[in-house]
Amino acid sequence: MGRTETSKGLAPPAIRKDIRAKQARHIINKVIPALLASSARARKGVGSSELIVNPKSMARDCEGQSRDEARESGDSMYVKRKGRGRRKVEKGDVEEQGDEGRTGRRRSRMEGLGEESKEPHAEPLAKMTSRRTIRVLATDSLTAAHMLTFPPHQPKPRKNQPNTCILNMASPLRPGGGVLTGATSQEEFLCARTTLLPSLLDSYYRLPEYGGVYTPDVLVFRNHLPLGDSKGELPAAERWWVDVVSAGMLRFPELEGGEEDEARWLSRADRESAEGRMRAVLRICARNGVKKVVLGAWGCGAFGCPVGDIAEGWRKVLEGCAVSHGGKGRGKSGGEMETFLEIEEVVFAIGNRPMAQAFAQAYGGVEVEEVGGVQGEDEEEVDEVAEELRTKIREMEEHLGKVCNPDLKKRMGFILDGLKGQLRQREGSQKTESESANDDDDYDDSSSEA
Repeated sequence: MGRTETSKGLAPPAIRKDIRAKQARHIINKVIPALLASSARARKGVGSSELIVNPKSMARDCEGQSRDEARESGDSMYVKRKGRGRRKVEKGDVEEQGDEGRTGRRRSRMEGLGEESKEPHAEPLAKMTSRRTIRVLATDSLTAAHMLTFPPHQPKPRKNQPNTCILNMASPLRPGGGVLTGATSQEEFLCARTTLLPSLLDSYYRLPEYGGVYTPDVLVFRNHLPLGDSKGELPAAERWWVDVVSAGMLRFPELEGGEEDEARWLSRADRESAEGRMRAVLRICARNGVKKVVLGAWGCGAFGCPVGDIAEGWRKVLEGCAVSHGGKGRGKSGGEMETFLEIEEVVFAIGNRPMAQAFAQAYGGVEVEEVGGVQGEDEEEVDEVAEELRTKIREMEEHLGKVCNPDLKKRMGFILDGLKGQLRQREGSQKTESESANDDDDYDDSSSEA
């Protein structure tokens, strides 16, 4: 028995990380500036990025009217003036007409709340959620966004169709996270394949707790393949556009529950904070006319958030909840439902397949769809080596049980221990690399606080 092909081993993780860092620096310092110089739309997108802090609610009342629209129609009116457009007339300027109008509106509203509308939010909410498509894909963010932008039944996007928006699960402390040091988490993946990084200005950081950076018209010039693969570079005719919201999630929250091996969950305060961050991201998307959005298991990697809590948080925010705006509310829940009607399609792109399965199970009502693309740089290659190691370990364990010679059994035991050590190193290398950027963030954070 022997090998039919020469084994192709991988370089140690540190060396591969250095190679990726060198490739990323070349792309960021050479390729992206050249692309921006040749594309006016990409330059405009970078220049149009904005930091949005505590975005306002777009909640709708039981009549389907947004809060801003209700305020506009209730407290003011427009008068069209000949040759000079429309003039806004406040309620004090037309007191008599305003009182009569408000009385009429109040009467019509009360008449509409008959026996068929004892639960005013149930029917609209059911219609809203039925119109929205929610999927979980075991793939990377760019592949998922490409599937939304170019669906099979419509290979070319319609003219003036809004861009698909991607949530950049960003480092809250540093633009691009660890992209220049060879890290492989989602933010680094995006920054090495799009024109996103130049739009993340240093003045935007530290990112706000609720809010983020909205960047329109981000040019995608590479696909999901590793940076060293020449096939990953897209021809000019195949490049496409996305919008990006860059926001940070909770980092290393305190968990409640059992021991490390048992189920644990976020505290109530952290859960509310996470849901508030999710709601802020969706508000930014809705206010910018986004119809399709790519989200993810936000904070479930190196940041240490439980997958179940994040999945349940996304479901709660997307399905809608009552929003109170102070003063005398409309009922126990405040009367206004924030359901993000503007967003029609939602995809959760999760490259880690076991995590995608756990996310879908916790979210409920969705199944994981297997598609092409990977979330990490070397995932496929590492998986091949790891699978080969597992096969050899199984074979060695079978042979070891049949060996009677003590010396041979001892030597085979040493070999088996070595194979198991290599497997642990392979399985842990990718996690170590993805966490390296966050370690740097911790250092920066502690330095700034000092």
